[in-house]
Amino acid sequence: MNPAAAEHGIFADHPGGNIVVERREGSCLWLAPDLRHMQAGCQWFYWSFRAHNENPLTVVFSHRNYISAHGPAMSRDGGATWKWLGRENVRQREIGEHGVELAFDLPPVRPGEDVRYAFCPQYQESHLRSWLRRHEDHPFLSVSEFCRSRGGRSVEQIRIGDACGTRKILWLTARHHSCEAMAGYALEGMLEAALADDATGRRLRENFTMVAMPFMDKDGVEEGDQGKLRHPHDHNRDYNATPLFPEVAAAMRYGRENKDAITAFLDLHCPMVHGPWDNRFYLVGSPLPAVAARQDAFMKAFAESRTGAIAPHEGGILHFGEAWNTADNFSAGKSATLWAEETFPDAGVIASFEVPYANADGMKVTPESARSLGRDLAVALLACPSP
Repeated sequence: MNPAAAEHGIFADHPGGNIVVERREGSCLWLAPDLRHMQAGCQWFYWSFRAHNENPLTVVFSHRNYISAHGPAMSRDGGATWKWLGRENVRQREIGEHGVELAFDLPPVRPGEDVRYAFCPQYQESHLRSWLRRHEDHPFLSVSEFCRSRGGRSVEQIRIGDACGTRKILWLTARHHSCEAMAGYALEGMLEAALADDATGRRLRENFTMVAMPFMDKDGVEEGDQGKLRHPHDHNRDYNATPLFPEVAAAMRYGRENKDAITAFLDLHCPMVHGPWDNRFYLVGSPLPAVAARQDAFMKAFAESRTGAIAPHEGGILHFGEAWNTADNFSAGKSATLWAEETFPDAGVIASFEVPYANADGMKVTPESARSLGRDLAVALLACPSP
């Protein structure tokens, strides 16, 4: 965090905090994301700050990708719950031929009040802990330490299922890129579906063990890093012979030890912000024909059983070779799903999903709708063939 930020009533000392104050003119603050730990010359858009301003302020971002289709997200309860402020509360001013400034107002904060603003609703370790407390008496839920991060943090492994060791494994991961918070809510929805006392929950528990690693870049999540394009490569390009990150090394070890039991591997992500594929929910298609065929079957099952508001975009798959989904995008290293395709060649489905930050084909993405999306994904898993 820029040390000068606190002088203006702006702080980034909370879990997930990230902001730099570039300059101040009167009551206007020019802000930018802190791009620490990123590869040289790269840009990304994640930011999050606490406001303790005693007087009204206007904050300005000088880049169109720094505010979503629904404006900034705001929390008045210390980051526990969030709402979108709305794009109507964001003012836009063109600067030069290609530039733009986006601004919104910060009303004064009352003494003792903890008001937070962020690029999108946050999902931190505290959210997972709150969810676990709500279900701590569930007989089929357990949590253990998967590994320790580089920073010494405990990385959680969630397990839903009975003690029987012969169940097929549905393996879920999220936050390979630490900024992709909305994926955390979708994963929580999948876990909730497996715990539910209904037909879906019972079928999932009777037939599978669901195993989830919600924070594959635990340090980045808690420290407020971008995560994407981390130097020298990020966690989702680390599935190589000698992985740099303990979370990835532990995942590869877990996969090798359980490869005959894994029937599904789903890795949840969020896209960018304003490009043609960034306001859509979709599956990232595989270059392998057999895997791609099973992905197509999964998305058909998802479309047929979906009850939530978020729908897949026009078939729901960005096929390999289209848009950004090309071999060039993986030149820095192997992704989790490419590694999984090699390690579990007979799994019923292996896929990476992009959960939009704010807008899915015109539908607002919120923590609630992302959880519903996760439930729909869990229901579709019931159609997966076993290896």
